[in-house]
Amino acid sequence: MYKFIDTNETQETGSSLPAEALSINGQYIENLISGYRTLHVSGRELLGSEISDLEIGNSDGSRYQSKKYLPRTITVTYQLLTASDAAFRVAFNKLNQILDVEEAQLVFADEPDMYFIGTKAEVGEVTPGSNKVIGEIEFYCTDPFKYSMEEKELTPVLDDNLTFVVDYDGTYPCYPRLSAEANGDLGFVAFINENAKIIQIGDPEEADKETADFSEALVDYQMQDYDSADWTLNKAVPVDALNSWTHTGTLAVKQDGSRYVLAPTSYGGASGWHGPSITMQVPADSSGHAGAKNFTFEWICSVVAADYIRMGDAEFLVTAKDSGGRRYNLAGVAFFKTEYGTLNGAIGMYINGKEIGLISAPFIEGNALVDYKMHSIQKFGSTITFNIAGQKYEYTRPEFEDVEAVEISVILAQLGGNLGFYKNNVEWLRFTSHSVAGWKDVPNKLANGDVVEADCQSGEIYFNGVPAPELGALGNDWEDFRLNPGRNQITCAYSSWGEQPDFKLKYREVYI
Repeated sequence: MYKFIDTNETQETGSSLPAEALSINGQYIENLISGYRTLHVSGRELLGSEISDLEIGNSDGSRYQSKKYLPRTITVTYQLLTASDAAFRVAFNKLNQILDVEEAQLVFADEPDMYFIGTKAEVGEVTPGSNKVIGEIEFYCTDPFKYSMEEKELTPVLDDNLTFVVDYDGTYPCYPRLSAEANGDLGFVAFINENAKIIQIGDPEEADKETADFSEALVDYQMQDYDSADWTLNKAVPVDALNSWTHTGTLAVKQDGSRYVLAPTSYGGASGWHGPSITMQVPADSSGHAGAKNFTFEWICSVVAADYIRMGDAEFLVTAKDSGGRRYNLAGVAFFKTEYGTLNGAIGMYINGKEIGLISAPFIEGNALVDYKMHSIQKFGSTITFNIAGQKYEYTRPEFEDVEAVEISVILAQLGGNLGFYKNNVEWLRFTSHSVAGWKDVPNKLANGDVVEADCQSGEIYFNGVPAPELGALGNDWEDFRLNPGRNQITCAYSSWGEQPDFKLKYREVYI
């Protein structure tokens, strides 16, 4: 029997809590307000339900359709005994403060392992002019069920630790929280209950690796390492092969300040354009293929006239072959000066031996376009992009979509008997293929240490604690994925190519 305290009695300091004492969000009111004591509580017992039925014509009775549990009201009857009016007012101020919470956790001392969720609604009137009163507080519970204070956690125990077995002691179904911590890359995880309902996170079609084109630097040449055996001398295809060209002369490495550069030691003797060149076959990539459909050819050069009478040319070339094996200029850039009385020259851009762009520039030391600047030719499919010291020029040529580069070349030349450039130097060359066939490690949905969680109550997916609705499958069976009273089994699945993650299931029992 619960101990009854008459309203004229006072509560002894240190006395035990009443059996039905109420704790709100973890604190008993008796421990917060001197003189307050719970007398009794109602509304925690049988739970009413609302029946939906259907009347059919003149048939007797009706046809049952469904039922639902109604919100419940819990009424707490209490007494408050104080020694003075001032203490009485302080006590009620404190009580108002304690009760001013929404969706509070309500725990009663005779059932400390369970809680309700409720909000203060109605309060009864108390006897005026007295410091010894009895009153009522009503808590409205929109969620009529009570919950276990303990949240249980399980790991799979059957089927190579892939199936949870849950002996559920609650009297009403609950919705679990399901999680997986990855031990390596994974594309998806999933949970399937014994009724074939599923919760899926990620993409089951996602692979760990896929075929892909890699970028690989096939030539990366600093001129201090120049070796003539790496190159073929005087076999380059100039940007304009129809003009009179004579391949003659020699090159060598020299120093220009702290730079090691390749420069002509002799242009040879000939009319028209003439001078030395170097050519290298595009080396085979790591897959064994020689030639690159997609590529970037980069270089650093200095082309300086120094006075008005000098004339010269520096060409950086990418060569292809036609079906008959004829070598032709796929793309190229030429730095040239052909006029007396000026330091101005031009930078030409060429595709298939035809000029498609021209830039004017003074060929003087320190100039931002011609003196030790980086330039490049890049091809991706049908798009060819020239980068002249940071200025980009893009052209589309569908006919070259699948054409491969097979050679790179450099020509350093002069015109007739005129003086060549004061500087015609090459410091660095690099050729990168973007067409190397191989396997790519796909960035998967889950990496080692990542944790995904499915909250079946709210229908939310979390990735490392952050909401991630994009990882959830559209067909997830949230409403039907629940634990029913008795034994339940839930099986886990994951990407077949991945390592098994650490699965966990958490649940809190629900009671009517």
